[in-house]
Amino acid sequence: METRTAQNALSLAPAGDFALPQNHLLRSLPQLEWERLRPLMQPVTLTARRVLQHAGVPIEHVYFIEEGLVSVLASADEKGAVEVWLIGHEGLAGSAALLGVRVSPLRHFVQIGGSALRIGVEDLERALPQMPGLRSALNNYLHGVLLQSAQAAACSLTHSLRQRLARWLLMAQDRSERDALPITQDLLARSLGVRRATVSEALKPLVSDGIFARERGLIKILDRARLEEFACRCYRLMRPKNGSGNGRSRLYALSAFLALIEMELLAH
Repeated sequence: METRTAQNALSLAPAGDFALPQNHLLRSLPQLEWERLRPLMQPVTLTARRVLQHAGVPIEHVYFIEEGLVSVLASADEKGAVEVWLIGHEGLAGSAALLGVRVSPLRHFVQIGGSALRIGVEDLERALPQMPGLRSALNNYLHGVLLQSAQAAACSLTHSLRQRLARWLLMAQDRSERDALPITQDLLARSLGVRRATVSEALKPLVSDGIFARERGLIKILDRARLEEFACRCYRLMRPKNGSGNGRSRLYALSAFLALIEMELLAH
């Protein structure tokens, strides 16, 4: 029986070949490992503005995002939550299960609808010992998520709303590969932990400068190069990287070190 984990957030997609996954983690696997893993995968359609994984509910599946955007939210108080990282086709939802945690206090919310390949947690646990490439890819991803959230904490403490807004939009574009983002100002405000009116004021000069255009429920990025100029250096440290795990780990380690220094300075 399906729990409320994903009752309203997804539907089963038509059974397709999905021989070439769009998810970057799965695409990085040795061909033999992917061929062994593929029969355990089930394609699903993600519905925008719905909860994919509720906080405090047992995690039954891990979702390798193929298309769309998922926010991971941490509870700030009784009424609100703050985004701690974003997931697109570079990653997966349900990462706590990879650490043996079956119930997480974090909520996964579908910002932009799309699709995913899901696998049961127990099936994944049985497969991992036989797939060193998959284990390595997942370990690197978990490391990146940990340090991305550390950098996001430093960013929220040290940089202006306009810088953080530019950084968020760039990260959303990277992970969804869309120039037109179906994101409302209300969702932006929730992601950044500010009021909607504050986001509206921060958007105005960027719109007037022709960096992006706004329509109802849609933000179109028109000048990515100039948007990068507005973003803080956190964006360059947090953007998805392709290539070897060792190089990526060194960059993430530097990012985390700088984040901790910034937070320590603010504490004194």
